[in-house]
Amino acid sequence: MSGTAEVSTVAARLSLRKMFIAGIATVTGLVLTWVVLTAKSEPQAGPPRDRPAPMVSVIEAQPSTHQLLVYTQGTIDAKRRVDLIAQVTGKVVSVNSEFADGGFFKKGEVLLTIERDDYEFSLARAQSALAQSQQRLAEERGRSRQARREWRELGSKEANDLFLRKPQLRAAQSAVTAAEADVSAAELALDRTVIRAPFDGRVQQKRVDVGQVVVNATPLAHIYALDELELRLPLSDAQLALLPQQLLTSSDGMVGSSSRISVDIGGRAWQFSAPIMRSEAELDRRSRVATIIAEFPGTSDLALGRPVLTPGMFARAELLGRPVPNVIELSNAALSPDGHVLVVSEESKLERRDVGIINRQGASVWVSGIASGERVVTQLNNTLFPGLRVATQRAVN
Repeated sequence: MSGTAEVSTVAARLSLRKMFIAGIATVTGLVLTWVVLTAKSEPQAGPPRDRPAPMVSVIEAQPSTHQLLVYTQGTIDAKRRVDLIAQVTGKVVSVNSEFADGGFFKKGEVLLTIERDDYEFSLARAQSALAQSQQRLAEERGRSRQARREWRELGSKEANDLFLRKPQLRAAQSAVTAAEADVSAAELALDRTVIRAPFDGRVQQKRVDVGQVVVNATPLAHIYALDELELRLPLSDAQLALLPQQLLTSSDGMVGSSSRISVDIGGRAWQFSAPIMRSEAELDRRSRVATIIAEFPGTSDLALGRPVLTPGMFARAELLGRPVPNVIELSNAALSPDGHVLVVSEESKLERRDVGIINRQGASVWVSGIASGERVVTQLNNTLFPGLRVATQRAVN
């Protein structure tokens, strides 16, 4: 019995010890919690700390007058091109060596001839008829003078026209006039058997050759003049707004308007000056674009080593537009898609500024609506917004 009592006493002592240790731990935890809570400092009153201001690159606006340029393109063509047409009937008996596709010729040069025999015969017959009518006219004049003498010998003062042979004289005179017209017509037909060049030019397409029989109105060749070429340039409404108003309203040949065209020949771009001379009378009904026409000489400038321009060549054109005042040049990165920029105020805060887009060219854009001296952010991003305070640095050109 005594052993059992001892065991119970030991167990009771261990239980009391555990309870004592747990109580000390609880009290210690409560004390530490109280210390942590009471030792926390009170929050300080005042505004929150400012974030560091982001750095932006800016340019100082300096508005100036901007000369607008309009770029378009077209195909070179001859100002004068005609179909060479036969005016008589006959067989082609000879052609010029230059009467071939691409051949060059001078004004008045014989290009081809048509058989002349029939027309020489017609001329001979017309000349014979003229001689006979002239003979009859001379005879009628003699008879008329003789009739007038006979009437005076009869002692009468007045004679009728028939006795004096006046109707016969007028008929003979009319016959001479008609015969002279027949001779002129025969000479003209004979002269038309020789086809001469109407101007300095080039054969685009030859349509007949030796031995071929042609009739009146047969096309002989398609030719064009070399002295002047023209370039038709299509322009949209937006492009027309950049050009001087007289391009569409003036009848004086677009005075003061000019263009510079570029033609690629042999891997090299050749530059030519071409004044704007006129515009077409109406818009293209399908594309709704206007067309202006630049003209320039077709001959080569040997002193500058420039090549001969040929109809059908493709050309790019730079047109001198109107000057626009109070415009500044920016990079495309400074302009938002909806057409605004950000400027930095005197308080170093960003402000939104809507601008007018005047012109775009490559990576540059010209805008209006910004005052002189304002600082414009050169590159926008998603972190920049109106009201944000920023630090600035001048952009490096």
